[in-house]
Parts: sequence; structure tokens; C-alpha cells
Amino acid sequence: MKTKILKSKVTIDMSVSEYDTLFKYIGKLESMLSTLHETNDLWLSDVHNLNSLKWELVEMLDAEWNSDTYRYVKRGNKWELKHM
Repeated sequence: MKTKILKSKVTIDMSVSEYDTLFKYIGKLESMLSTLHETNDLWLSDVHNLNSLKWELVEMLDAEWNSDTYRYVKRGNKWELKHM
């Protein structure tokens, strides 16, 4: 995946495989939410799927970790959320 960030738009180039992976996570999210609604419980495999989805999104959005705010921020905006 490649993320191109301009002033007025963001373009994300991804392969068909990466696109399919994101759709796979939509299905996994649906399954997790269904389990939560029915049982009020979360399976360990669901936690793993959530973690995997988080990393896919971090990669896709080209996010970086800000250790001062303990949040992911847009690349190049390391100090953006410091004063929030």
C-alpha cells in the first residue's frame, strides 16, 4: 500500500490482495459484533482480529505513533494532538 498525502486530498494505492484483505476484516468485524450482541462476550480470536485490523489501518493510512499523546496521528503531524 502507498499513501500519498497532499494538501487537499489523500490517495491510497493498494493491490487487489490488500483490498480483499480489508473486505475480509469487514466480515470479521460483523462476526465479532454479532458475538458481542448475542453473548456479551469477546473471544480471544476476536481480539487478535481487532489487532490485525488496527495494523492494516495503520499501514493503509500511513499513521505514526505519537508517544507524547499516546495516539496515532497523520504522518508529519507528530505534535498535532499535543494540545488537545
